[in-house]
Amino acid sequence: MTLHELAANLSSRLCAVTDVEPDRKKERRLAFAFEGVFATGYSLLVIFVVSLVLGTIRETMAAVLFAGGLRTFTGGVHARTPTRCALISGAVFGSLGLGVKYLPWPAGHLWTLPVYLALATVVLLFAPRETANKKIPPEQRRALKVWTVVLLLFLFFLLNYFLQTNNSLLAKALLLGVGWQALTVSPVLKERIEKRKEGE
Repeated sequence: MTLHELAANLSSRLCAVTDVEPDRKKERRLAFAFEGVFATGYSLLVIFVVSLVLGTIRETMAAVLFAGGLRTFTGGVHARTPTRCALISGAVFGSLGLGVKYLPWPAGHLWTLPVYLALATVVLLFAPRETANKKIPPEQRRALKVWTVVLLLFLFFLLNYFLQTNNSLLAKALLLGVGWQALTVSPVLKERIEKRKEGE
C-alpha cells in the first residue's frame, strides 16, 4: 500500500465516522494533509537513519531545522514520489550534516554576513516556489512572501548571535540550510529537473 492509498483510506474512514453524509471534498483535503504528514515523517526517518550511520545526528538535524523551517514558507522542488523524496532528502541532508561537521570555519566573521545576504536575496527573488501540480493564489503568495521576509530577518539575527557566541556548528548549519533552500527555489535546479523529466 502506498502512502497515498494509506492517506485516502484513513481520511475516508475518519469522514465516515464524523460525517452523516459523504463529503468528497473534505475527504480529499484530509487525504492531502495525511499524505503530507506521512511523507514528511518518512523523509525524517530516512534522514535520521543516514545521520546515525554517518555519526552526524546533531549537525544534520540542525541543518534540517533551518532548511525545513524556511521551506515551510518558500516551498521548493519536489520529488515525484515520497520514496524518491526520502532518498534524496537522506542524501542531501546527510551531505549537509557532513559539511557542518567537517567543513573548516575561516577566522573572522566579515565573510559570513555577505554570504547570508546573498543567499537570502536569492530566496526572496524566487520564493515562494510553486509546483506544476499546485499553483499558489495571489493572496497566499503575498502572505508567504511576508513570512519569508520575517523568517529571514529572524535567521539573520540568529546568525549574528551564533557568531558572537562562537557557535560554529549552528552557524554552519544555518548557512548550509539556507543555501540548500536558495538552490531549491532557484531556476537553476528547476531547469535541471525539467530537462531530466524531458529525457525520461
